[in-house]
Amino acid sequence: MLEVINYNNGEYGFPSLLVLGCFDALHKGHAALLKKAKLQAKINGLDLGVMLFAEGKGGKQVYSYEERLGLLEEFSAKFVLRIDFDEEFKKTTANEFLRNIDEKINIKGLMSGKDFHFGAGAKGKSATLKSYADNEDNGVWYQAVNDVMYGQEKISTTLIKSLIESGKIELANELLGRNYSVCGNVVGGAERGTKILDYPTINVTYPENKVEVKTGVYAVRCTAGGQVYRGIANYGPRPTFDEFTPVLEVHLDNFSGDLYGQEVKVEFCGYIRDIVKFDSPEALKAQLDKDILTIRENHD
Repeated sequence: MLEVINYNNGEYGFPSLLVLGCFDALHKGHAALLKKAKLQAKINGLDLGVMLFAEGKGGKQVYSYEERLGLLEEFSAKFVLRIDFDEEFKKTTANEFLRNIDEKINIKGLMSGKDFHFGAGAKGKSATLKSYADNEDNGVWYQAVNDVMYGQEKISTTLIKSLIESGKIELANELLGRNYSVCGNVVGGAERGTKILDYPTINVTYPENKVEVKTGVYAVRCTAGGQVYRGIANYGPRPTFDEFTPVLEVHLDNFSGDLYGQEVKVEFCGYIRDIVKFDSPEALKAQLDKDILTIRENHD
């Protein structure tokens, strides 16, 4: 279990390597940095700590704070430096930030990506960290790590968010290093899937703080009751039935049972098609027959 150190409050006394960054998506670029930090911490006999903004830096998130805590465990991190990106923090200069963490955490080393910016007005950068480390009075070393690129573009949370929102989920998953997913509770629905279409579905609450996938029909993997099922999901309106409030509905292939009230995890594996208004429920069922064949053939 990771220890959580609250910025400007909690303390950590064991000699440590602290990795600085936003880490709001924990994508392949972040993973490359954290793997190198894990190795450096082991070589130097240091505990590994990672800076995290609790609610990101504004806007909807790729991963919630709790999800990011879980993902960090694979890098053998011992603690996170939890920061609230509030107005007070935004006014903190780069040097003030470094002094503040040095007072509370026994830092021996710092690492970041080469393009990391921090402090008021984002004026702090890797050169600021190098200058801080070069001052022998501070007793730390600093290492910058190159960005990971996708073609000519740096892998970034901004890029991944845009891919998720535009339906390019396969590429988003590639850059994340895992399938984009949401966790939500199963709630009651109109039961048309069971009564009309012969495609029973579960309605899953979509977290308000998560980036929304483009409306459409997806191939998904759903973890429910300790089991993993493939399926198809519709996120968005249901125009065939004149309902336009976005809903996440999932049909689990070869599943029967009751999941009401349970939390499930839905992983978006591939974009199948846009949502369209069908002339009849029968026409919609015919399309769903094609959709389920698609996932059986291409998304085992």
